[in-house]
Amino acid sequence: MSKIKRYGQHIILSALLAALTVFGLWQFRRAKELEYAQNLMYRQIFTEFTGYVDDVETQLMKSRLVSDPGRLVDLSGELDRSASAAKASLCALPLGETSVARTAEFLSQVGDYAHSVSMRVLRGGEMTDEELTNLTELNHWAQSLQTGLDELLTDMNNGTVSLSQASARKLAGGGTRALAGSMADLEDEIHDYPSLVYDGPFSQHVMNRSPIFLEGKKELSEDEALSAARGFLGIDVELTGEGEGKIPSWYFEGGGARLELSKAGGCPIWMLKDRPVGEVRLSVEQARQYASDFLRKNGYIDMTESYYDLKDDCAVLNYAWTQEGYTVFPDLVKVKVALDNGEVVGFEGRGYAMNHRIRAIPEPKITSADAVRMASPGAKVDAVSYAVIPLDSGDEAFCYQLKGKIDDKNFLIYINTQTGEEEDVMILLETDTGVLAV
Repeated sequence: MSKIKRYGQHIILSALLAALTVFGLWQFRRAKELEYAQNLMYRQIFTEFTGYVDDVETQLMKSRLVSDPGRLVDLSGELDRSASAAKASLCALPLGETSVARTAEFLSQVGDYAHSVSMRVLRGGEMTDEELTNLTELNHWAQSLQTGLDELLTDMNNGTVSLSQASARKLAGGGTRALAGSMADLEDEIHDYPSLVYDGPFSQHVMNRSPIFLEGKKELSEDEALSAARGFLGIDVELTGEGEGKIPSWYFEGGGARLELSKAGGCPIWMLKDRPVGEVRLSVEQARQYASDFLRKNGYIDMTESYYDLKDDCAVLNYAWTQEGYTVFPDLVKVKVALDNGEVVGFEGRGYAMNHRIRAIPEPKITSADAVRMASPGAKVDAVSYAVIPLDSGDEAFCYQLKGKIDDKNFLIYINTQTGEEEDVMILLETDTGVLAV
């Protein structure tokens, strides 16, 4: 081989090595930029979470001080909204279920407990010593949680706590302790709050139920769960951890998506895809079609859409299962559709996993005409249908759903088909951003 030829080969090899070095450096820099952006996003979510918990603590303190029943009702509503917002932020952080199980349960119960107390007081009672003690202990638990969160936020701002997906994966594999480990330590340091047994949907005796839909279902192996996760998301993902909470689960990540899948039966509990949503191009009706197709593809059959909400350029649609003409509201799922291209970027299926089964539907003991006559004289009923609704006690009621209008507001009244009792009344809030029942 001539010297000129060897020299040319050396030049080409050197150029290739230089190109590979530059590409490797670019890849490394890109990964660092993505990790920084992800840390920034999680830090913002964590900051919002800390703020909502602070609101919960303040509203609990006020609940211990007020004596006016009407003000107590207002405060319980504010408390419920703050607790719900805090729980939503908590679920958006890269944490395993077991590391925050107590905090999530606390946020689920606290607003509903205050509401239960306020409704009883509003009906002419007085706050009992036990209720005041419970509110005091809940307040102290919130104060301890808030103090711990403030310290964690300081550590995050100092750069001593990482929130990147890479850290979360290491944590799931038993390596580096990141935010999830710190949160688990924080929960261990805080004394248990009182066991709340009361007439509310999130009371301890209701929360301690087993997920009905998953009873008797085969537990998936890691490989089976991975296959199910990839089939549900339609992308390649990796197993990142597992949780042993009320619903023992596998956790997956990949392609900007995170998914929790029950070990028994492989039922999706929740899913979230982190991506910016582009310019809105789809209508709510088109989003409904994407959501319906997604549900059918994943085995959710006979689902009826009830309400929807528009937020962050996405449509969040609520679906309930239907059986023999009854809309079964406890068997609920939520589907979040991006309005730029119709991609499903969020899913919530915990209600379905906890409650879904075939019901033994009893024959009505009163007619639909009887139910309409039982409605308030000022209510103009336009339509009657059947529904199964959850009760505060944790039981369910088979009802006639009366839909109509009073003044300029649409309403729903639920009359028990067996007893004729009015089980619930809701007002439909219909705005440019959605239809919600309150």
